[in-house]
Amino acid sequence: MATRTWTIIAALITALGLALLVSACLSPNPQPLGLTPVPTLAPAATLTLAPALEGAAPAAAGTPAPIGKGDAALGVPVYEQHCTSCHGIQGEGGVGPALRNNQFVQTGGDQAVFTTIANGRPGTQMPAWLAANGGPLLDTQINNVVAYLHLLQNVTPIPSPTPAPEEATETPVPPGAPTPEPARPSNEGNPGPAASLAGDANRGKGAFGQYCSICHGPEGRFGYPNPGSEDGSVPPLNPIDSTMVNPDPKVFATNIDLFIEHGSIPDGEHPTLLMPSFGDSKMLPDQQIADIIAYIIQLNSGK
Repeated sequence: MATRTWTIIAALITALGLALLVSACLSPNPQPLGLTPVPTLAPAATLTLAPALEGAAPAAAGTPAPIGKGDAALGVPVYEQHCTSCHGIQGEGGVGPALRNNQFVQTGGDQAVFTTIANGRPGTQMPAWLAANGGPLLDTQINNVVAYLHLLQNVTPIPSPTPAPEEATETPVPPGAPTPEPARPSNEGNPGPAASLAGDANRGKGAFGQYCSICHGPEGRFGYPNPGSEDGSVPPLNPIDSTMVNPDPKVFATNIDLFIEHGSIPDGEHPTLLMPSFGDSKMLPDQQIADIIAYIIQLNSGK
């Protein structure tokens, strides 16, 4: 009798197991009770990461990348390297339209400006600059240019050029002669707040590498070519123009600050590069300018 009972129980267990197995086969995603069900795959579907990877892939050619907050200070060298030959070093225009006080930049929106730079304008000389479209620029670089173009809006129009008087031939300064006047930028103005702040050369070293070395070279040791300027290149800062050096750190800092604060346009008929006004345009905060000044002074002190 006992043997028969255990046989019946074993048969029931076997039947229950077969029922569960059949249920599992019919339901591709069985779930324990109380948990959120996993969506059931369609028949013959294979679970892969393809949809996620496709969603993370870069935008296809001709499709603008998402607009982000650009860094105008980083947009300056990109603009000067790639845009000035058509649009002018101050956005005054030339082969291409003026971008200074430009209505499209002011009202078109960042997405439209980005798209124009990224994709170009068919039928014109404006090419596509985005790398995905065959150009040399990344989307972040274009975002930086867009941010810089905003600084060229609602600004004073550029006055008509007037013939400059011929400069007298320079003669060597005789011993004991008064110290020559320090070099000054073409854009006039008073020292900015940074000239009176205590700068940190260690912080300035990194900021210099990010914002200044692209034109003045690593550690300011050489200036990159500047076609169309009288000097033919950007001036080095290590060593800096001797007329700007002063044993009084405050005076030395002021001499440097005037250029960083107000910017300067090199002499020459059509210089490709200019010194932007990092202070007046608020591209860099005052403390960061003070740090850069401290680093330049350190480069020229031999310490």
